[in-house]
Formats: sequence, C-alpha cells, structure tokens
Amino acid sequence: MQQRTAQLEASNRAKDEFLIREQVVRAEAEAANRAKDEFLSVLSHELRTPLNAILGWSQILRKQHLSQDRAMRALETIERNAQSQAKIIEDILDISRIITGKLRLQVQPVNLVTIIEAAIESVRLAAEAKSIRIKSILDSSNNYISGDADRLQQVIWNLLSNAIKFTPLGGQVQIRLECVNSHVEIIVSDTGVGISPDFLPYVFDRFRQHDSTSTRSYGGLGLGLAIVRQLVELHGGTVSVTSPGIGQGATFTIKLPVMIIHETPSEPEPLDVIPLVNNNIDRRQA
Repeated sequence: MQQRTAQLEASNRAKDEFLIREQVVRAEAEAANRAKDEFLSVLSHELRTPLNAILGWSQILRKQHLSQDRAMRALETIERNAQSQAKIIEDILDISRIITGKLRLQVQPVNLVTIIEAAIESVRLAAEAKSIRIKSILDSSNNYISGDADRLQQVIWNLLSNAIKFTPLGGQVQIRLECVNSHVEIIVSDTGVGISPDFLPYVFDRFRQHDSTSTRSYGGLGLGLAIVRQLVELHGGTVSVTSPGIGQGATFTIKLPVMIIHETPSEPEPLDVIPLVNNNIDRRQA
C-alpha cells in the first residue's frame, strides 16, 4: 500500500511539473507573439512617418510655385526621408540575414580608430542639433582587429546614434577605445534617460523596446541594438550594457579580440558617412 501511495504521489508530482513547464512555455510564446505584434505596429508607424513627409513635400512641389530656396529645402527633405526609409528597410534585411545565417563578413585588418572617427563624423550634425557634446578618448597603441570595416562602423554608429537619441539637450556622449590584455574595449556612455533595471536583460532582444507603443517619445524600430549584438558576436566579441537607472544614463561596452600583427597592414578604404536623420522635424514642416 505504501509503495502504491508513493507511486501515485510521484506521478502527481510529475504531472504538476509538466503542467508548470507547459504554462511557462505558453506564457513565453504569448509574450513573443505580443512583442512581434507590437513590433509590426511600430514598423508600420516608422515606415509611414518618412513616407508622409515625402508625399507631403512632393504634393507641395507639384501644386505650388515655390522659391528656389524653398524648393531646394523640399528636395533635401524628400531625400533625407527616403534615406531614413532605406535605413529602416536595411535594418530589417540585416536581421533577416542574421536569423537565416546568410550575413557574411568581409574580413580584413581593421583600424578601429579610423572607424570610430568616421562614425563620430556621421552623427556629429545630429549631436550639434541637440547641443550634445561628443567626447572621444581613443588609445591608438594597439587598435587593429580582424573584422569587417563596414559592419564595425555600423555597430559603432548604432551605439552613438542610440546615445544621442536618448540624451536630452545639452548632454554628453563619450566613446572610449582601450586595449586590455588580449582584447580591445569600445565603451559608449551617455548622460541620457537611462534604462530601468527590469528592462536591462532585454535591451539586445529583437522585437523588444522599453516603450513599444506607436505614441512613444522616441522613434525607431528597436532593431539597432539587436543588430549590434549579432554583429559583435560574429566578430568573436561580446557587448554588454549597464545603467544606474532611469534618468542616469547608460554605458555600452564592446569587447573584441586584438589582432596579432606580423606586418603593418594597409589602411582600409575610406568609409562612407551614414547620415542620422530626424523625421519628426520634417513631419512638422510639411
């Protein structure tokens, strides 16, 4: 009788554990589906925003006789928003390539100082528009790694543009390059809005944003940091984030293995400058 009772209790415990696991899996699946639904809603909003500016200014150009200066401003606005839409689409394609394993790196000796300086120039106008100071501290003693120059610039551009977006007027963004033993560290810190402790574990997740509603204060799809993590890991590195909390800024740290140089590598070709655009201004002006 005691053996039978013990068997029944064990069977009941197993059933309870199975039900708990099933509930956890179901809850995770439902959360993932909600995140994807929210992402699709945000995606629609982000694609529509630059498109509205393009259509609005196109109609003005067609129906009104504008001065040369105003017509030039309209064309610049259309071009800027087209670039913004292209960037959104490229981020989506990058995530798709990463998920399917189709993203390939063009590996060569890379000078990180050159790449960081190019990324800083790419975001300088956006920083100046908000009176944000960009401070760089770059150790050039051992800054060569083996990697894809364009993708590494994309990583740094994403971190810098993210820092500028979430830093208020008159704030500061700092980027440091340091050599630590067998790896280099790229550290981007800001005096921005910070990250709440409960959201820190999800910062690099796809389809996750701290505020995922279409009426949120800051634009973007929330794919930039997911792309950063995947590209850094493809280079054999790691990326992490810390933040004391809301209103206290954030610090992102990338660690990449140092390249062992047997001869002086040739400098990579000049990198393209990626413009950082502000669609909210265009929407208000159209």
